Amino acid sequence: MEIRLATMEDAKRIYEIVQETIRTIYPRYYLPQIVDGFSKFHNQDVINQDIANGDSYVLLENGKIVGTGTKNENHIVRVYVLPECQGKGYGTFIMNQLEQEIGKKYKTAELDASLPACRLYYKLGYQTKDHGEWECAKGVTQIYEIMEKDLAKNGTRNKLRLRPYKSDDAKVITTWIHSEEDQRKWSADRYEQYPITPEDMQEQYRSVLSADDFFPMTALDGDKIVGHLILRYPDGDKDTIRFGFVIVDDTIRGKGYGKEMLQLAIQYAFEILKAKKITLGVFENNPEAYYCYKAVGFEENEEILYFECMGEQWKCIEMEIGRN
Repeated sequence: MEIRLATMEDAKRIYEIVQETIRTIYPRYYLPQIVDGFSKFHNQDVINQDIANGDSYVLLENGKIVGTGTKNENHIVRVYVLPECQGKGYGTFIMNQLEQEIGKKYKTAELDASLPACRLYYKLGYQTKDHGEWECAKGVTQIYEIMEKDLAKNGTRNKLRLRPYKSDDAKVITTWIHSEEDQRKWSADRYEQYPITPEDMQEQYRSVLSADDFFPMTALDGDKIVGHLILRYPDGDKDTIRFGFVIVDDTIRGKGYGKEMLQLAIQYAFEILKAKKITLGVFENNPEAYYCYKAVGFEENEEILYFECMGEQWKCIEMEIGRN
């Protein structure tokens, strides 16, 4: 998966994605006249102009465009992901890219929220500051939320810190897992049953906590537990550290916590444990995690593993980062 600036060659496909999403998703939330209004508003001419201005982006999966997003100064517009690709973190990934670009010049990002997207925007830290009215058809007025996010504030929250894992941490960490798919993406086949309990997690760690090659860590924002991961020496190799069981509080994902936790863990591995290389594995069906690892410097190597998860063969991509 990659994101890049859109070109005029992408214009037709962007239009198709926007229209397909509107026609598939919006009827669940809006009257037909409002759906038609959205469809006409996001027309080909407007899309072409935004591409010409250098404001539109496309998200690609296996070389095919699956989503798009646009910024006009500090205003985010037209964030759409194909219906069959929703729920995989693609929308969050597009939003993060747009916010990163906006943050180079502005302290806040703004958007007009459609009903299907409000939940995502709240999760990403946006707050409603006003409401607007749009007469999308004769006698039909749409009320929408005008939302804003303080990018400067988002970047100056409490600095995270890592400390050694404590047994009571499991009571918090296990609440972040809400489905068997979540659990398998986090731990593959390391736990036989779902759901896991704090006792299961503690039992998993108990036999290795006293070893000098296993380092479970917990990330704190102030006094609040917000993340967890383990560092270990694989097969007694003291030059290599393996990251695993990487997880962040699901209520604050998409806000940079995972990236900051990984950066702290990388620093610990290289400066304290004196590792020369760090490795990890990430499932192909977990793009949010994959691009978080890419953002802190991990790159794919040539090794591919497969795990039996939920009756399927899941492809695990091996990644690594070397000490500079």
